[in-house]
Amino acid sequence: MTTKLDVLIVYAHQEPSSFNGALKDVAVKTLKSQGHNVTVSDLYKMNFDPTASKSTIQEPDNEEYFNFQEELKKAASKGKLPSDLQAEIDQVLSSDLVILQFPLYWLGLPAILKGWLDKCFVDQIAFDIQKKKWFDRGPFSQKKIILSFTAGGSESYFSNTGLFGDMNVLLWPIHNALRMTGFQVLSPQILYMLNTTHQDRTAMLEAWEKRLVNIWTEEPLSFVHIDNFTEDDLELSENYLAQIGENDPGPTVGQNLGRSFNPESMLKKNL
Repeated sequence: MTTKLDVLIVYAHQEPSSFNGALKDVAVKTLKSQGHNVTVSDLYKMNFDPTASKSTIQEPDNEEYFNFQEELKKAASKGKLPSDLQAEIDQVLSSDLVILQFPLYWLGLPAILKGWLDKCFVDQIAFDIQKKKWFDRGPFSQKKIILSFTAGGSESYFSNTGLFGDMNVLLWPIHNALRMTGFQVLSPQILYMLNTTHQDRTAMLEAWEKRLVNIWTEEPLSFVHIDNFTEDDLELSENYLAQIGENDPGPTVGQNLGRSFNPESMLKKNL
């Protein structure tokens, strides 16, 4: 018998009949058929406000100087966040798996989705630097997250020699930021959409459905464990560096040590 788990799909596309909409629908249908609870946050339909503005904070703690992240943290601790934002945070907290479904915009997240992350990943809820509850020790360390997105070009566009550059490099800041909360970051589901046929798209949807059936058993992407960084300056420790051979690649795209790195490090689990 399948364990009943909670899934949150954060959907960032304006058009329900888009391919992103189809991917979202497949995820809902597949995961519900397994008996899981599935919630969809349709950001455009919700008119979600992505801006880090003063209007989010009903009673700012500091009237003279506005620091959004600090005010957000204090409002959350006092239970004074807007009810719609608090509902989104509560859904993240109760989820076992979060799927971010979106089209790639300007080689990154759409503004509405980036704003959702800015507002929902609140200091002392999603991470706590002072208590060193972040990365591998973060509050979300038992949760999984996956990027599922369409890219407006062929796979070759996003290669090491392609026009837009290596997809590993583009994904590194997004994946590493998500990992700051402790999330187990799964390999992304990337749909390259240049000159695709109906048959191609049907195959893509079927592949997504097949993956979702077994997604709970997937191993997350590999990163350098937080314990391998020094406490003071948060750089790779001498002990860790001493274990890397002269001809070994850098451990990740971010900590590449001026060397090559695994060409699929942000695309699938390092073997």
